[in-house]
Amino acid sequence: MRYSTHSIFPVLWGAVAILSGFVHGASVSPAGTPPAFVKPVFAIRNKTDFSSIFSDIKNHKVTPLHSGSLAARDLPPAPQFFNLVFPGPLDAANNAPGYMGYVSLPTYDVNACAEQCNTRAYQAPLGSSDGPCIYFNLWTAVVNGTPTANICSLYNTNTNSSTATNTGQGDLVVTNSLGYSRISLIQDGSFQDYTCVITQNNGCPYMPSIYWSRFYVYDYEYVLIDDFGGRSGTAAALFIFVPPTPTSPGYGSTLTYSLPLGTVAGQTYVISLFVTNSNLYPPPTDLTGPTLSVLWNGVDVLDAVQVGPETFNGLTYYNIQATVVAQGGDTFVLRNGIDFPHAIYAVDISLFQKWF
Repeated sequence: MRYSTHSIFPVLWGAVAILSGFVHGASVSPAGTPPAFVKPVFAIRNKTDFSSIFSDIKNHKVTPLHSGSLAARDLPPAPQFFNLVFPGPLDAANNAPGYMGYVSLPTYDVNACAEQCNTRAYQAPLGSSDGPCIYFNLWTAVVNGTPTANICSLYNTNTNSSTATNTGQGDLVVTNSLGYSRISLIQDGSFQDYTCVITQNNGCPYMPSIYWSRFYVYDYEYVLIDDFGGRSGTAAALFIFVPPTPTSPGYGSTLTYSLPLGTVAGQTYVISLFVTNSNLYPPPTDLTGPTLSVLWNGVDVLDAVQVGPETFNGLTYYNIQATVVAQGGDTFVLRNGIDFPHAIYAVDISLFQKWF
């Protein structure tokens, strides 16, 4: 693992290489990707492991319930740092990607489940696609009519009631299912506000959005919202820089968050996003700069730098994070690198109040 330090913030960098097909010297267009650009294959991530959960419940490998834990109650308030995602309770549990395991609780306690999410390691190992815990689903298993276990399932990807599809198995039924998502001050960090209308092979134009605005220099480098499958949706931001020439710009294109962030001066926040490695072929022999940088109030606080394709066994996205302190009226910008040609994706961009 390599670390680089800017003036006031630590920077973690790493990469996962599974992209290929960028044509050296090819020009780009604001309406689409370069000719012969090949999208990466999105790595399949495991969904909720109900087979293990149900087996543990039926084999009494879960925490016994306290007497009276399912007494009549009002809908519990959302814990600190979280929002209730779907009304309920529902009689079905989330079957969603990004599953991080489960914990059984003695009582039906959303705050205890939130604490399980909060205490998960917030910094993923270099090259990991995990990221922080940002969603939990709390539900009760009833076996043969008897409340048997309170299950707290944890996820590193947001979801909603659309994935609450598992109602149980045989004499085990799901009840009291509620889902909570960690609050991000960045809206549409997965670029779902965009509609991709393909105008060239594997590409679509950048459509206007109230959340993000871009700056780019035509024919050298730009930012594109693409229909490549994101971690939690159907789009991702594509940052491209073609091979440098004597007339190349001396600065990177940018994608700027347009809405006020609503940060509180003096409060500490966590920036979290997922990026891919570049799809250069042949790869540059001297990778000396970032493919993407995060600017917080104009200061570079986090860099993603490409490393060897053999390192991370074909994971599509990897997580990078930085901790920052708000000044009030803060700005958030993603800046494209210009040190060497590349084409990378960024998605699931979040700004969380620090919880650890």
